This record gives sequence, structure tokens and C-alpha cells, in this order.
Amino acid sequence: MLFSCCIFLQLIILQSTIAKHHHVAITDHNTIISISSILGSQLIFNVDTFNELRDGNSSTTISWYKGSTNLKPLISNSVSIQSRYKLINQTKLTIEQTLIGDEGFYTLKIQTDINISKHYLYHVILFTQNLSLSIYPYSTYHAEQQINFTCSIYLYADRIYMEQSRSLFLSTWYMIIYNNDPDSYELLSLSSNSYLYKAYIFNYELNRNDHNQTVSCMLIQQELQQIVMLNFTRIDLLNIEYKAYLRGNYYFIRSFNAYSSIEINCEEFDANPKAVYTLIWILNEINKTLLNKTHHGRYLIDNATWQNRGIYICYAENYLNNNQPVHQSFRLNIWFHEHQKLKSSSQLKLFSLTKSTQSNTNQSMILIIFIIIFFLACLFFILSLYYFCLQYK
Repeated sequence: MLFSCCIFLQLIILQSTIAKHHHVAITDHNTIISISSILGSQLIFNVDTFNELRDGNSSTTISWYKGSTNLKPLISNSVSIQSRYKLINQTKLTIEQTLIGDEGFYTLKIQTDINISKHYLYHVILFTQNLSLSIYPYSTYHAEQQINFTCSIYLYADRIYMEQSRSLFLSTWYMIIYNNDPDSYELLSLSSNSYLYKAYIFNYELNRNDHNQTVSCMLIQQELQQIVMLNFTRIDLLNIEYKAYLRGNYYFIRSFNAYSSIEINCEEFDANPKAVYTLIWILNEINKTLLNKTHHGRYLIDNATWQNRGIYICYAENYLNNNQPVHQSFRLNIWFHEHQKLKSSSQLKLFSLTKSTQSNTNQSMILIIFIIIFFLACLFFILSLYYFCLQYK
């Protein structure tokens, strides 16, 4: 009974001593060692920077307590009071799996002599695993529309510490939303030990390059280096509607060899929703519609000849173009090789020779017919004269 009273008295004296120390420490957050973890993960309290533990003094006693004033023993003389707490190398406190309630202050007491001890104060922030990202308004988006992003996460911490260290918290923890720095942050108190941490991007203007992009949010701790604590990516991609525009290169003149197959591709335009295409052919100031607002924007000219030359104009539009389609036009030239020219020339000469032969044959026939008619006329005249002479006698 006397022994228990002595222990209880020592604990009261220890709490009184630590309370004085922590009254100063809490008001000066630079003396508090802040560490963070994700709920459900392992948490290790680092002690490598403490000089008292570098000397290798075997008489050094390590004691860990939960709290800052109303201390609850966790580990003393390398003996764990609770099963979830362990020591690494007989110095580092380890929580194998953090739970709600593990947030807040922890006290480390290092006693190197009977009357000499050193106290260090830790504060633990526990983040939930539920990093979320929302977009407002939530609908089908279109280019040049402005939307807002909100990334948020719940956390647990000691209220006194968060009230006094709010600026330190905001400078240590920040977020990246859709590869952009947020416009503002907000830390909302929900209860005595729970908070909601939010980051916002306002009036982000969408464009067609945002189409089919993934949107993600990262929670990052900035100390000596950046540490990504959590990363959340939305499953659904951004669906951005935009009016038709020319995606490929613009050609003013296109030249092809004769008797080749030529594909005119109006699908070099891109749009969401998909564009409809119109193809106009102009030759000698005469217009001909080859495609008329079709979803298929390719037109094939097979065995092209000189007659397929001319101006071709591709039009593309969807409902966002407001009946003002975008277009590109080009001149189509058809080239003949030398052997094609010779072949054409030979065919022309052969045609001329055949025509000449036919003409000569026709003239000969006419001449023969004329001779026959002349001969028959002469014969008729002679017979008529002979008959007249007979009658006269």
C-alpha cells in the first residue's frame, strides 16, 4: 500500500513538472514535433535527433505517455502498457495500426540520471483515407465553360494545437488539383477533435484539350521534401463538347498522278459531338455536291483523270458551330507522266489516221458512184441518139 502511494505521488509530481513544461511548449508550437499519418497505417515516432540518446548511456530510461498534461503511460522501462504500442531499438514509439483517438499529444521522457530528465512533446495528425474530389456544376461540359474543383479530406487532431498552429498546418499541408495549385484553402472544425480540410479551384475555363482527361487530387506534405500522402483520381473522364476545328494540316494545292486513286479526307476536322461533313467540287464555275452533311467524311476518286481537277471544299460542323461550318479548300491537280503523254499522243495519231482512212474511203466510193452514174448517163445518151437516127431514116 505504501509502495503504491509512492508511485502515485511520483506520477503526480511528474505530471506537475511536465505540465509546466507543456504550458510553455504548447504556446510555442516550434517546440512541438508534429507528425502525421493515415488512419489504419503504421506510425513511428522519430527520436534520432535527440542528443540524450546518442551517448549510448545504458542507464537512460525511456518513457512514453499519451497526452500533454493528463498523462497516460504507454511504455515505461521498455515495457508496453498497451498492446498496440511497441518500441523500436528501445527508443522509438510505434503504433502498428492507427485508430481514431490516436491523434493529439504524446510526451517522451528521457531520464539520464536520478534528478536529470528531458521531455519532448509530439503532436499527431491523423488523416482519413477518403480524399475526395468534386466538380461543380456536374453535367456535360463544353469548351469555354467555367467550372469549380473542390478537393477535401477529414482529419483528426487536438483542437488547442490546431487553433494555435493553423498557419503552420496550412503551410505544411497543401493540395494539387488537376495539376494546378488551388486558389484557396479552408479548414473547418467539425467537433472537438475532427476537421474538414478543403482546397478550391474557382472558375477554371475548359477547352477542347481537357476532353477525355483524368482529374486527380493529391494531398502533399511539404517539409524538407515533398511527400505525397494521398492521391485520388476520378474514374469518369472529362467529357468536353467543342465545335469543329481543323486538326490536320492545311493544303492549298494537292497534286496526283493520272489514273491513280485519290481519297479526299474531310475528317481532318475534329469535333465533339462528331461533326457532319459536306464536300463541294467546283470546276469551270460549276458546283457539284459530293457529300452532303454525312458522318462519313471520306470521298474516293478511282482512276483519276484530268477531268477530276478543280477546287474541292470540305465543310465540317456540329450544333455548337451554330450553322457556321469551318472549312478548308484546295486545288486538285492531275499530272501526266511522259509515257502517258506518248500513249495519249499515239492514240490521238491512230485516231486521226483511222479517221483519215475512213474519209479517203468515202471519197473513193463517191467518185466510183459518180463515174458509174456518168457512164450510165453517156450510155443512155448514145442509145437515145441511136434510136432517134433509126426513126429519122
